[in-house]
Amino acid sequence: MNYLQQRRSALGQTLKANGLDAFLVTAAPNVTYLSSFTGDCSFYAALPKNNVIIGDARFEEQIKEECSDLDIVIRPHNKTTIEAAAETLTKSGAKAVGVEGNRITLGELEALKQFAPKITFVPVDGVVEKQRAIKDPGEVEKIRESVRVAERGFRMFVATLREADSEKDMVDALEGYVRRAGARSTSFPPIVAVGERGALPHAQPTARQLGEGSKLLVDWGADLLYKSDITRTLKSPFGTSPSRRNKMERVGYDFEKLYAVVLAAQNAAMAVIRHGVKAKDVDAAARKVIANAKFDKYPELRLGDFFTHGVGHGIGLEIHEAPRIRANSEDVLEAGMVVTIEPGIYIPGWGGIRIEDDVLITHDGCKILTTLSREPVTLNVG
Repeated sequence: MNYLQQRRSALGQTLKANGLDAFLVTAAPNVTYLSSFTGDCSFYAALPKNNVIIGDARFEEQIKEECSDLDIVIRPHNKTTIEAAAETLTKSGAKAVGVEGNRITLGELEALKQFAPKITFVPVDGVVEKQRAIKDPGEVEKIRESVRVAERGFRMFVATLREADSEKDMVDALEGYVRRAGARSTSFPPIVAVGERGALPHAQPTARQLGEGSKLLVDWGADLLYKSDITRTLKSPFGTSPSRRNKMERVGYDFEKLYAVVLAAQNAAMAVIRHGVKAKDVDAAARKVIANAKFDKYPELRLGDFFTHGVGHGIGLEIHEAPRIRANSEDVLEAGMVVTIEPGIYIPGWGGIRIEDDVLITHDGCKILTTLSREPVTLNVG
């Protein structure tokens, strides 16, 4: 089945429904989705009679290899891609042209108007992103492979950890192992947080060493064009030194009990997922478990106050894309979407626990694409 042609046909139907003659795609992930071109600095134009990719000489051979079914416009070095796009649109005879209102910059839009004054440009938000939210079987398999590569890299990573490794050392190592496992890069700069620094959901790497904390939060993924996104929180065998000033991390809360709450929240969210369910209902299912958790030993601990983000998001050509699974989301889940489910708790001074897996939404539930254990694991550090 020609999925590329299906994507282009769907875009064409949307254009007609909006009274548009053509559509200019400027966001690189959307250009890739409609053309198969894996480079950058190029635009895609759906025109009245044909489809065109507009690039420059640096990518000419690559465009010919990857986009043989498209008409190609290679701009000269003394013209910008915006100028070349304006000329191409003008020559096509289009009068009303849609642009990606949520992607194109104000400067780019003004330049288009300057170089193509006879065309009316109409900002339209999220047209291609809406199509991208539902993955075809080929895309699902690419995400599966991205997950497999991320997991292979992670297994190599944990096998080589040492007590003196800093967060920066561990980030560098993880990026290398994911590439060695087959990725072109990680999906994003990995998050590796030791001890109480896990309370920062997007902690930046520091000189903090693995042996200085009682737990390790790792958030990473593999980029094989399509991306994966996984988080595991591991117990450290080192504990913390009694001389540490941070009493919360030294004494702290029971790791296993708090981990069990987060895992129960993730399972509750996954139990709700299926075609037709509102994304905010999935978020609510996880949030309810965390908010209702109570511990006699810790009467002051209101876990609901420490779950500070949505429970998940779509993944694909971008690491964050539709649907958005959060309390205020109006998205409705559909079969074929691939999303993360990642509840977490973040207690300042103690640390954080997050468990994140990638799942495929089906008509009657979901399939977990990740295979790493979701049970609590203690690092075996040499």
